[in-house]
Amino acid sequence: MTQAGFWRNLQQDNRRITIGQYGQVNRVWFLAPQGAGGPFGGFAMPPAGVFSTFAALKPNLRSRDVIYLVGVLREQAVAPDDVYDVLMVGAADTPRQATDSGEPTGGGATWMAPASGAVAATPLLEVVRQGWTFMNIAFNPHTNSAALRFTTAGGLDEAGQACIDGCLFTGGGTGQIGIEDNGGSGMLQVVNSVFRNLSGTAILGLTTANAVPSYWQIKNNLFGQNTNDIKMSLAYANIDGNTFQTPGAGATNKVISTIALSGQGSNNAVTNNFFNDVAAGVISTEGYVGSATDHWMNFASDAVKFGFA
Repeated sequence: MTQAGFWRNLQQDNRRITIGQYGQVNRVWFLAPQGAGGPFGGFAMPPAGVFSTFAALKPNLRSRDVIYLVGVLREQAVAPDDVYDVLMVGAADTPRQATDSGEPTGGGATWMAPASGAVAATPLLEVVRQGWTFMNIAFNPHTNSAALRFTTAGGLDEAGQACIDGCLFTGGGTGQIGIEDNGGSGMLQVVNSVFRNLSGTAILGLTTANAVPSYWQIKNNLFGQNTNDIKMSLAYANIDGNTFQTPGAGATNKVISTIALSGQGSNNAVTNNFFNDVAAGVISTEGYVGSATDHWMNFASDAVKFGFA
């Protein structure tokens, strides 16, 4: 998505699903926060299915729906209960911070905190059910807050098996977080995305109250200028093919920790990543921490390949 571009490759893409005699089984919605300044400005009244806020769209959502984000959304929201497998796509060539001093510049597919009244320690969106996917969107969270929080409380209250593909998470403020796991969501995919300048943590585990997050795939991402990159407890996860541009900076800040919460975590594969550190510097006192049951085999700036468990 980010390389090919939404408009160049997906001009006819409406992601509607039709199954034989049953007809269409999902619906397509548009989030166009700028209204007359967006692509629907030529209409006297916005066409059906177009909303300016997630809160207004939320009561209409049902499982398998598709949302296209057009422009700059400024909101903190919670996804609906009992709605699964929603796809949210940024209708822009590339995920970018499409504002100038906070004002939308035209185009883009950006989600930011409200310009006024934003609440600290509150994500842009909290997901509480399985199967949500986010593609080609730029996120800029609020102070001490995450862009996306996945909350699992047990039973049907589980936000796992989500996918974040080709997104941009950018900071510039205080304590900002990219993706946050709350409670132990399983089988998330975080792929092909960029995390930059987050003064909190790019990917953070808040609690393991329900379970240790397991079978995550964190692959082919770029991490740069974050205070912490990956700081959570994980089990049976695969952290593979990522680039970590910022060197380790002591035991407090983490480039990768798979046992960040009370030492929990095990059996992870941390492979084929590039660390901007010499091999001798990839140690726990410089922010690289794994379980004794992990397998690490990666690239350092002074070595072709090296490993430690």
